[in-house]
Amino acid sequence: MQRKYPEILWYGDETRPEIALTFDDGPHPRDTPRVLESLARHDVQATFFLVGQAAERHSDLVRQIHQSGHQTSIHCYRHTPLPLEPPITLRAQLEHTAGIIAQSCGVLSEAIQDVRPPYGLFNRRMLTQLSAWGYRLVMWNNIPPHWMQPLPWTIQQTLDQARPGSVIVLHDGNGHGLNVAKVVDTIIPILKNRGYHFVTIESMQSRRAYATS
Repeated sequence: MQRKYPEILWYGDETRPEIALTFDDGPHPRDTPRVLESLARHDVQATFFLVGQAAERHSDLVRQIHQSGHQTSIHCYRHTPLPLEPPITLRAQLEHTAGIIAQSCGVLSEAIQDVRPPYGLFNRRMLTQLSAWGYRLVMWNNIPPHWMQPLPWTIQQTLDQARPGSVIVLHDGNGHGLNVAKVVDTIIPILKNRGYHFVTIESMQSRRAYATS
């Protein structure tokens, strides 16, 4: 598959039966615990791209995500399309969000490098800036529109699009938690039976870097 921006993680190593399950828009006091319970039932580690404002309000949930073995990463601070932010504002918001997550999790903010832009919007200038500031852009290749369609459609689409190296996007905020937990409970056993195992984006990044070195 040709990548227009090869420095972005769109998917992982297509020769390995690995899938990255990721969640955007959290943490949410009702929805995130439901998703965490589902992941724990299936012993799966995922990656959560967090909204800074929500992380400030619910630092206990950020800590719970981290302590449950999941990767905590940056979605944004206030869910505005990142290319619309002036560079000085964007950098400050990313650093602030990384600091919130780091303080909640007891890690260094420099270790929080993965960023997923709201709505998937970015441009070349922003990509260059993120790289200069030490961040990595993470996109996806499997994003069922679960917020606007029946649950069975979402489950079927997610399974139909699953491939080695897939990066799946679901959302654990804005009232989606109950249905998303049901999606998680359904797709994980099926994909495990197909021979897949689940990894964090950080692990997927490191394997891709090793494979291309």
